[in-house]
Amino acid sequence: MSVHRRFVLSITLGILLCGSALAQISSDQAIGFIDQLPASRLDPALPKTPFLIWLNELVGPAAKIHWEMNDCNEVTGVPAVDNERDISVCIEATIQLSETQKIGIAVRVGSERKGLSDSPTVANVYFESGEEIVYFKHLSELVKALTPTKPKQ
Repeated sequence: MSVHRRFVLSITLGILLCGSALAQISSDQAIGFIDQLPASRLDPALPKTPFLIWLNELVGPAAKIHWEMNDCNEVTGVPAVDNERDISVCIEATIQLSETQKIGIAVRVGSERKGLSDSPTVANVYFESGEEIVYFKHLSELVKALTPTKPKQ
């Protein structure tokens, strides 16, 4: 998804949900929640290390991590439809590994109406290298894909 489209969707989401449940989950709460969440709760093949520690170990200290809270790409843009649904809330990390490589990890941390969830799940994982984007179902697949290209520390 292009930066421009993501920006427009973020603004649209903010307008559609103004005063609604995104106020129930702040970015700080979402990051704090996954900060202590064992990585193994998102993928049993990963260690029990807290997610943010695991992520920093995976990408290395030179990587730049940008955090964003969003709707997990569930908003349709049709208020009659969206207002009836309990839209998921994701905290998404976009990590710039180099000028041509980045990864993205979105974790569904709850929903607008219910707030933070006891059962967070991975909503999206991808690796982008140049023009190629590869999507994964599991974080452990990303680890395998990054092993040969992980930046030197």
